[in-house]
Amino acid sequence: DIAVITMIGEAHIEFFGTRDKIADAKMEITSGLKEDGTLIINGDEPLLTTRAEKWEPLTFGFEDHNYLYQTSMKLGSEQSEFTVNKWPEITFSIPMMGEFNVLNALAALAVGRRFHIKPADMAKALATFQPTANRNQWLQSQSGTMILSDVYNSNPTAVHEVLQSFKEVTTEGRHIVVLGDMLELGEKSGELHAGLATDLTPDEIEQVYLYGPDMAYLYQALQSRYSADNLHYYDQNQQEQLIEDLRADVTAVDLVLLKASNGMHFDRVLAGLM
Repeated sequence: DIAVITMIGEAHIEFFGTRDKIADAKMEITSGLKEDGTLIINGDEPLLTTRAEKWEPLTFGFEDHNYLYQTSMKLGSEQSEFTVNKWPEITFSIPMMGEFNVLNALAALAVGRRFHIKPADMAKALATFQPTANRNQWLQSQSGTMILSDVYNSNPTAVHEVLQSFKEVTTEGRHIVVLGDMLELGEKSGELHAGLATDLTPDEIEQVYLYGPDMAYLYQALQSRYSADNLHYYDQNQQEQLIEDLRADVTAVDLVLLKASNGMHFDRVLAGLM
């Protein structure tokens, strides 16, 4: 009845080669749509809008040309609130941080609209849903440190988005980022890892820990910006050393972000810090 495409990122670009080809693969979901089914897409993504024209899709996004778009937004460390054009009298909330999660909530509202679900019921469902473990999940260690665990998966778009949100969370201590390799990026992996440097500056992220062979490219890109005391690199066989060094460095007032592809086993790093 309904097919939803939320975004076109770089995940799995190793297998598809370009974002254009990823978009083509995403559009294959329409092969399962009924003749009178509804395609719902992110209308802010040109790679989708150009491919979906014949389906007359229902669009969502941040730009006001979409069928459903946000009209205001208030982002917090553990909750995000927003309003939309269709129901301006209702303030929706989700128990997650970040603009990207608001975008996902807009997709859910578009589905609800298609099924004629009452706006108040949709608001209640969004406010009370339980996020998946290790996806933008705040946890508190025994020592009191707040850790943002986002270790289920990783790609350049996801890292950019979570870093933007993480930097906005206030703390008496430091913002400490621990990044592991983003897998399945193919021949552009080194370039894409190095490109994360634009999101990392010492005045916003005081300490950077990098883990994995491809994070070496980001390490090189950051050396002119960070001192040796604030930039740390670990090869894939040095996970125990990474955990040991983090334990020695992190204090109760610091904020820590853990972000990596699942294959980098950052669940072990998380367990070591808890």
